[in-house]
This record gives sequence, C-alpha cells and structure tokens, in this order.
Amino acid sequence: MSYFRAKPLRVVFAILWVLFVGIIIALGFEPNPYALHVLDVPEPYSYPIELVVILVMAMLFHLSLLVTMDVYMDSRWKLFVMLITSVLFLLYFGMMAMHAPPSLGGMIFWTFLSSLLFLLLCFWQVCLFVLRRFFGRA
Repeated sequence: MSYFRAKPLRVVFAILWVLFVGIIIALGFEPNPYALHVLDVPEPYSYPIELVVILVMAMLFHLSLLVTMDVYMDSRWKLFVMLITSVLFLLYFGMMAMHAPPSLGGMIFWTFLSSLLFLLLCFWQVCLFVLRRFFGRA
C-alpha cells in the first residue's frame, strides 16, 4: 500500500482502472449492433466471455507495464515512455473501432483516457522544466 501513499494521482488512476474493468464487463451484456444488423445474428446471443476476458487481460498487461515503469524508472522520461505505451495500446485497439462491440469500445475509451492523462502529465513536466530552466522558478 505504500505505492499508493506516495502520490494521490496513482490512487485516481487505480480507481479509474477498476471502474473501467467493471464497465467492460457490464458492456459485455449489451447487444452488438454490428452483429445484429449486418451479420444477422439472431437475438439473444451469448455473453462474449472470450472477448471480455481478452480485454481484461490486455488491461492487466497495460497496467502491469505502467506500474513496472513507474516503480523501476527514475528518469524524467518515465511519463513519456508511459505515454508511448498507452498510445501503442490505443493504436492497436483503435484500429478495430469501426465495428467494435460495446465492450471493446470501453477498452478503446480507457486507452484514450490513459493516453490523454499521460499526455497532460508530460505537458506539465515540460512546463515545469521550462519554468525552472529559463525563469528560475520551481
């Protein structure tokens, strides 16, 4: 638990991650509009357990990469590397956005939010660097 006591932003990120895992699991119950209208799959169809498990495992992998980078990297480039990791996940899952079932849409939204968070944090770090370097402020 000392990992969370160090910085409150980690707690917010963890709460959002758990929230989106729940959203992805709940969105598995929503009907897939592409499968209903284009593929003519009759309703009701079964819960897409394989897709939901794959998405939750991908989220676990994404989280484990980010936590590993956060714990073991002491560089100022840490947030940039975390941003690149999140953007790569966004590009991979974002390519499937056109015909995405609702649970995959939740995963795409999560990767978008995490990429946006790290982009804002990188921008904040650059602003602090410029203030310290050129204006002598902290």
